[in-house]
Amino acid sequence: MFVPRSNNGAKARSKPSAIDGVPDIGRILKRLRTQRNLSIREVAEASDLSPSFLSAVERNDSDLSLGRLARIAHFFDLDLGTLLGYGTNMNRPRHLPKSERAFVNRGKGVKYERLRLPGFNLDLILVTLEPHSALKNPLAHEGIECMICTEGELVIEVDEVDYPLHERDCLLFTGTLPHRVRNDSRQQGSCISLTTGRM
Repeated sequence: MFVPRSNNGAKARSKPSAIDGVPDIGRILKRLRTQRNLSIREVAEASDLSPSFLSAVERNDSDLSLGRLARIAHFFDLDLGTLLGYGTNMNRPRHLPKSERAFVNRGKGVKYERLRLPGFNLDLILVTLEPHSALKNPLAHEGIECMICTEGELVIEVDEVDYPLHERDCLLFTGTLPHRVRNDSRQQGSCISLTTGRM
């Protein structure tokens, strides 16, 4: 069996091999640190680690215990699942299955598609309204809703008050208030809504 050697003849230590599906912790930590313009020493001291050890972790020359990783995650104001991408099984991109997507009948002239984001308490709603159409019934749910008009002009009724939205306008409101979308114009209108409550 071939054993790699360094220039001075000693056995070269190979870096830990990547395991399929396991995130590259060193690369994640380096990216977080550089995005926030932090030095290795700053992160190491805040996490009660030595700079040389953290540098070795970033180079994938050393493993990191769960406890030490938790201290680093806390410094970056993240939980372990979010840091590693496992909180939502997002260590790799994936297509949303059809079971997470649904077209809902919200009235004539209304195309309403809901995408449930697995692992999050979030729904992404895509709505297209033909001219002079509206959701047939007001909606209400737990959490908040953030709606942005992506095409045309729309009116968002929230608790029987009209809030006109032009393209790129955004409205944030509590989902517990009855609300619905209208298109009073002669042109097609569309919006995207992100809601933290189940519809």
